[in-house]
Amino acid sequence: MMMQLLCLWIGQLLLLLVATYELLQLLWHRLQAFAHRSYDYWQCDRRQQNNRLLFERTIRELEKLPKHLVLVIGADERYVDASQLQRIFGYAQLVGIPYLSVYDARSVKNGYVDIGRFCQWSKDRLYYWPSQKQNKQQILEQNGNNKCVNANGRTIGELQVFQINALLDGHALIAKMCRELYVNRGTTEVQQLLTKRELLSDKLNERLNQELGIPVPEPELGIIFSGVTCTFGLLPWHARFTEFHTHPSGRHFDATCFAQLLYKYARCEQRWGK
Repeated sequence: MMMQLLCLWIGQLLLLLVATYELLQLLWHRLQAFAHRSYDYWQCDRRQQNNRLLFERTIRELEKLPKHLVLVIGADERYVDASQLQRIFGYAQLVGIPYLSVYDARSVKNGYVDIGRFCQWSKDRLYYWPSQKQNKQQILEQNGNNKCVNANGRTIGELQVFQINALLDGHALIAKMCRELYVNRGTTEVQQLLTKRELLSDKLNERLNQELGIPVPEPELGIIFSGVTCTFGLLPWHARFTEFHTHPSGRHFDATCFAQLLYKYARCEQRWGK
């Protein structure tokens, strides 16, 4: 009898300690919200709060951030779906990355994600995230405050997203440009380009970028979701100086993984001219 009462008393004590811990954690988040004067910070769930704190610390500690991030989804990847991409878009938006490209090497039957399903189409292959419908929902959730500010004090706006086609771009686009040069090989312009390799290379890069139609800087950071380290034919002229990091599976890719990649990128020496 005495043992049963003791176990009951210990159980009640543990429940009280857990409740006290949760109450203190809740108060801590409320104090954080008050310090940031953010109704959105107050209302969002615990995971969103933790992500926001994580990225605020990350931005303060890093000396450089990529302006253009490219996501390479390998043909063997099964877990990167539309919801996972939206989470990554949210991470990029919170840290202040303005441009993001998606290169999905999968077929439609094997999980290919069309970002047009949840992004606002602008022109050609340019999209904005979040879409206007999502922006309205965010405004309602933020009680009419449609401005969100990151740790750098910059207002977080729409993320410009580009979808790179695995079948039409990359090596296929290079082959198309080479065929055009071959057809026009008798012209004065092409003959002048053939006299010097650097001129031909620069002209080819210029034509490829024009044909691609993405008026953004070359990506500085790339995340490969695949069991092998491979770019799967991703625009070889457009990713000459990109720092690639392979993540074996998108199944366990979260805000912490994203922040760790930003730290690795900030520590690396860019391969300009090497």
